[in-house]
Amino acid sequence: MSVDYFGTFFTDDGFDFSGLLNADFFQPVRILFQHQHYVSATKLLVVAIDSVSHIEYGDIPGGFVKWLNEYADLRPLGISAEELWEQRNSLLHMSSLSSRKVQSGAIRKLVAYVGEIPKEVRLDQTAIGYYNLRELILEFGQACGRWCKTYDEDRSKIRSFVERYDLIASDARMLNIKI
Repeated sequence: MSVDYFGTFFTDDGFDFSGLLNADFFQPVRILFQHQHYVSATKLLVVAIDSVSHIEYGDIPGGFVKWLNEYADLRPLGISAEELWEQRNSLLHMSSLSSRKVQSGAIRKLVAYVGEIPKEVRLDQTAIGYYNLRELILEFGQACGRWCKTYDEDRSKIRSFVERYDLIASDARMLNIKI
C-alpha cells in the first residue's frame, strides 16, 4: 500500500493530523465561506463529516450521527446530529432544505445563517432550527481535535485510519498533469 501523503504531513514532532485535515477538508470550506458561497461551504462541510465518520467507523449506517454525538457539542448551536444529518441529505441529494423526514414533520428543518442575529429578533425554533454556520465550522474543528487525540490514546486505530483515509478523494493527493 502506497501512502503518498505521509511524507508531506510527517514533521519532526510526528504525523500532522491537523495539517492533513486542514488541507483536505477545512481549506476548501474556508475558501467557499470567505467568498460567500455558504450553501456550497455547508455541502462540503457535511461531506467532511461523512469522511471523518467513515475513517473512524468504516461503512456503517448512522456513522455521521454517531461521530457527531461522540466528538462534537452541537448544543450551543441549538441543533442535533440527527437534524444535521437530514439537512445533509436534503442538501446533497436535492440542494434543498427539506428532506423526506422534514417534509413529513418527523424532524425539524435546519436553516444556516452567517453573522449575528440582532438581539431584538426572536426566532421561533419549534419547526425550524436556525444555526450559525461559522460556529458549526468552528465546532467541527474542535470535534476533529478531540477525535485526533484518540489516536494518541489508542495507537491501534492508526492502521484503520490509513486504510480508510486512502479511500478519501483529496485535492492534496490528486494527480495534476500539466497540459
